[in-house]
Amino acid sequence: MSAQPSIELRNLSLSYPGKTLLTDVSLTIECGVVTSLQGRNGTGKSTLLRCIAGLTKPTSGSVLINNQSIFELLPLERSRLIGTLWTDRVRLPGLTLRDLVWMGTYNARKAASTAELNSITDECIDLMDLRVLTQQPLDQLSDGELQKAMIARALAQKPSFLLLDEPTTFLDYVAKEELMETLRRLSENKGPGILFTSHDLDIIGKHAQHKLELKNGSISVIN
Repeated sequence: MSAQPSIELRNLSLSYPGKTLLTDVSLTIECGVVTSLQGRNGTGKSTLLRCIAGLTKPTSGSVLINNQSIFELLPLERSRLIGTLWTDRVRLPGLTLRDLVWMGTYNARKAASTAELNSITDECIDLMDLRVLTQQPLDQLSDGELQKAMIARALAQKPSFLLLDEPTTFLDYVAKEELMETLRRLSENKGPGILFTSHDLDIIGKHAQHKLELKNGSISVIN
């Protein structure tokens, strides 16, 4: 049996003109674990997630998945390994919620039948409890509904890891709890490793199995 994939940050440094965000950080993010990343605004949490996703190059150091640099992979290859959720809203005119989630199955299309892709799409819609909104146009969804739809789209990629930037934004307290409980069950059931950023210490305390804090250019483990 092959070992589960992991993300390794090796001597990673991140900066942009006039500001250093991260200096010589090394750590491993495991599959099947929910990991939180907290820190004050401007410390570089979102930039770090973009770097891990292969969208922002580091100043120095490496981001590796199974000892292969994320920056050596083609975008399609990266998306087979990493699904993402960012804080920007996507409301493409003419698309329904189901269309959006279906887009996440793109990587499987060469190796799967239409019936299999429909099954994956429906499974991810149901995981996020969005069945009644399947045919709803994106521009008619609330911010919270769209947030859950975007996570369903990322899940439809069947990735090894999910990188979620403030996933509980726009959700009320009950919806936050339901979402995080769903994600944790998914991860623990041989699902993706999940790394999420948050300012919500209650959510972090209840649902993160591994807690990290980005502060003063370094990352520390929170007990």
